Formats: sequence, C-alpha cells, structure tokens
Amino acid sequence: MSMVEPQLSSVSSPVSAVAWQGLRSVSWLESLSDERLSVLAGQCLWHRLESGQVLHGAYTDERMYMLINGQLSVGSYSTSGRAMILGYLEPGFFFGAFASKPLVKHVSVQVQATHESLVASLSSAELEALIMSDVLVMRAVVQRLSELAGVLARRVVSLGTLTVRGRLHAQLLERAEMAGIENDEALLSPAPRQNDLALMLGTSREEVAREMSRLTRLGLLRREGRNLRLCRVDGLRLLLEEAH
Repeated sequence: MSMVEPQLSSVSSPVSAVAWQGLRSVSWLESLSDERLSVLAGQCLWHRLESGQVLHGAYTDERMYMLINGQLSVGSYSTSGRAMILGYLEPGFFFGAFASKPLVKHVSVQVQATHESLVASLSSAELEALIMSDVLVMRAVVQRLSELAGVLARRVVSLGTLTVRGRLHAQLLERAEMAGIENDEALLSPAPRQNDLALMLGTSREEVAREMSRLTRLGLLRREGRNLRLCRVDGLRLLLEEAH
C-alpha cells in the first residue's frame, strides 16, 4: 500500500442506472424496492477510484461507505511507518466510522483501491433514518455487524495464538473457501502476492516465501502461471490443526 494520496473523485449527481442498481450488491439493502433504491442512490455521494487511489475520510468523517464494484484494501500504519493490511473488501461490503465518536480516531487507517472501484456513501443521519424506517434493513445491518465481529474475533485469535506459519496456513485456507473447494483442491486466481500476504500476517515477505516454498515441496501448493493451486486442502487443514 502506498502512502501517496491522490485526489478523490466524487460524483453526487446525476446517478446512472448502473450505479443505483449496483446498490443491489449490498446485502442489507436487499429488501428495498427499485424505487427506494433509486431515491437512496440520489442521497449518496459516489466515489470513483482508480487502482492505487486512496479513499479519503473513511473511518474519520462519520459516513457509511458501500463498495459497489472493484476491491479495496484496509490498512493501518504505526508511528514508525510499519504497515499492515487489515483486510480486503469485496463488492457489497459496507464500512466506515458512522458512529458519533469514531473508535479508530487515534489509529491511522487507510482505505485504498486495489482495482478500479465504485463506492457510495451516506451520512450518519441518512443511515439512521433508513435503518429506523425499515425493520428488515435494521435486522440485516445487525446480522452483518455480527458476522463482521466474528471475522474480527478470528483475526485477533489468529494473530495472538498462531505462529507466522500457522497464520499463513489459516489465510490460505480462508482464501480457498472463498474461491471454492472441489475434490480437495482450490484455485486462487490470481495468486496472492507474497508481499500482500506478509502485510496481512504482520511479517516479512521473506518469511512468507520460505513457508510457501516448503508447502510447495510438500505437494500442498503448485504455481500455475499467474494462479496458485492448493492441491491438498485437507493436508493444509491438518498442518493448521497441528499448529494449535
């Protein structure tokens, strides 16, 4: 992740049909009719990001952001400049400091596009009005927040209890489940970059490279062009269980 912060491109009007229909990818909005989605789209600020561009304001401006398409990385920087990727956001995710007192006020959090992306955002007042007006939306938001709490808990446990080797195994298994496992194999396309894995795991690229080479020698991983195949997912699970 780069510390360079290009200018943010925002569009509030007009909103194209493609843009507002993209709100359908946000799971907690599924109960809304097309008409209500169209109205909501008009209330949103729309942010178009090029690859590598930083989304300013997220986690500091009391707005809720929704990723419509593309991919974003969420990272943090220590005062010494050390970076860590906290996670990647896929279309449909929502994020931001939409509480009146942002919890990450004293933490440097940066959201950056890894691909060309489209993001919509609502003010905290607009978000509250929407949630209070529709019980299905309220229920979906609570459910999604519970799921995110579970993801965060797993990440904290992983960082606190596993070695770097174990954290890499867990990360590869998580990506395998997202990609889909068939006949004890999964194809990660494209292959995750070793530097990105190191930033996710809080370690060095060299340490990741050594363990990836070991897994390859064990027959658990295989490079296929720009992709990475997990050849024996159960074998990787066994290694992770032994690490606990």
